[in-house]
Amino acid sequence: MANGLYVASSGSRAQLDRLETVSNNLANLMTSGFKRQEATYTEVHNDVSSIGSPDQAMGVRTPNRFLPEDRIRVELSDRYTSWEQGSLDQTDNPLDLALEGNGLFKVKDEAGNVFYSRHGRFQLSKDGTITNQSGLEVLGINNAPIKVPATQGLLDIAYDGKVSVGETQLGQIDVVTIGDGTGASLNRSLTHIGEGLYRLDDDSAVENKANGLVRQGFMEGSNVNAVTEMMTLLSASRLFDLNQQAAKAMGEMDSQAAKDVALVQG
Repeated sequence: MANGLYVASSGSRAQLDRLETVSNNLANLMTSGFKRQEATYTEVHNDVSSIGSPDQAMGVRTPNRFLPEDRIRVELSDRYTSWEQGSLDQTDNPLDLALEGNGLFKVKDEAGNVFYSRHGRFQLSKDGTITNQSGLEVLGINNAPIKVPATQGLLDIAYDGKVSVGETQLGQIDVVTIGDGTGASLNRSLTHIGEGLYRLDDDSAVENKANGLVRQGFMEGSNVNAVTEMMTLLSASRLFDLNQQAAKAMGEMDSQAAKDVALVQG
């Protein structure tokens, strides 16, 4: 029964990972620009080539099995990010920007590290530089920050990201994508590090110009569906309970088998 206990234990672990992912999605239901995640799993077949083969069981009255299927467990392989568009909510704040379509904003910290984000709630620093809520500089074309002078006039940000005050153009917010812009390409290259930021971990990934539109005075909402996530939460909780019950039953059978062996030997 040890193999069964091992499989049930891995199943419980998998559902805990799933619960953690769903809980994080629900916690960010109202977070602007948040992209929901899904836990993905792989079946792990143990390599039994070194301990024998099924042929060794032939002719044996109570054979020992050496089939890989005797020990199949699951492990968390990754957390897949869904890049579906969130709803656009109008705020009329000139520094609230949403991306309609594909694309990512680029921001830079004080150490020069570049990150990517869909969260477009920006602000002006003391020197007039456009930054995100954490103080990271929003990058324009050629990775240059954009500064807004303290002059009279309305701040206008066009669909292509061009920033201007009156007739004066100040720069253009760079909207990029990674690779071909598909979810598979983004998930292969980017890692979510929190606060709506993604880090590029694939040195071979190519940064391309995105075709998404910049919408001034809007915020992109989370793409989390509360009903779907609650259904997934209930399913994961139920499956976790079932795995726990299976593990308990197998443990009881192991205990009974040990008692029966002792009685036979006695």
